[in-house]
Amino acid sequence: MNTVIFDMDGVIIDSEVIYIDFFKKVLQDFDVEISEEDLFSLAGLSQQKTDEFLKSKLHRKPEEVYSLMKKYIDYDKINYSSIVMDGFYPLLKELKRKNFKIALASSSPKKTINNVLEELDIKDEFDAIISGEDFKESKPNPEIYIKTCEILGVRPKDAIAIEDSDYGIDSAKNAGLTVIARRENRFNFKQDKADFIVDNLQDIKLILEKFEKEKNGVYKIRRKSKEFVKAMFFIDRESFNDNVDDCDIYCLYRNDKMKSAIIKKHDKIIYKNVESELDYKLILEGIENKEIDEIR
Repeated sequence: MNTVIFDMDGVIIDSEVIYIDFFKKVLQDFDVEISEEDLFSLAGLSQQKTDEFLKSKLHRKPEEVYSLMKKYIDYDKINYSSIVMDGFYPLLKELKRKNFKIALASSSPKKTINNVLEELDIKDEFDAIISGEDFKESKPNPEIYIKTCEILGVRPKDAIAIEDSDYGIDSAKNAGLTVIARRENRFNFKQDKADFIVDNLQDIKLILEKFEKEKNGVYKIRRKSKEFVKAMFFIDRESFNDNVDDCDIYCLYRNDKMKSAIIKKHDKIIYKNVESELDYKLILEGIENKEIDEIR
């Protein structure tokens, strides 16, 4: 997994509840009442699906509704910086640090997407920015995700989509992506088709680490005997300043071959010989979680 594709509304920013509040004002102006269930069903809808909803439920031309809604939005200008989802910035920073390809695939209009990204000053962080406006059918049609993967030059099976609505989840799953959903209980979304559900976007880092571990093969952490310290690293009592009896050596084995090792004296690491920072991290996690094979 080397690619992450974000939805925007409900994932990067908590905007859906704000748009619904604006829509309530429009309904009052039109003197129209609809059920709360119908109102919440607007969350996560594409432009095309919203148009269909307005025609069937309000019996109004979509342009008429949007024009009035725009007046409210312009009057009560949305401060997008104040509604960024918890954990988004740390996640974005981690993805950039690990050189992931990052894209945005949103059903929102291009103008709205640009306004959000420019206000948050993150437009340049994305390798591709795709709007549902560019497609005859947006989510749940999978085309938006298929096209985004084509632009990035990656296979859908090597990409992760971060979504919240059932339309978005269906779109990404049908395109062949792994889907992580940000848990959302306000709008009756059906999120059971997602591969993972997280409460905070920062938790996605743990899922990415899981994929990284799997990519690096099956591994075991073993604590070796005291004498192994000397035998494996050619350390004798003359050149080794610490008492071997006070030390523990932990080795990472992958496919039954030792790849990395550290030596600990009490709680202090006094020596390490590791193939990668990932191996080092796995050894420390194994020690902390007591996932260690018996001394050999």
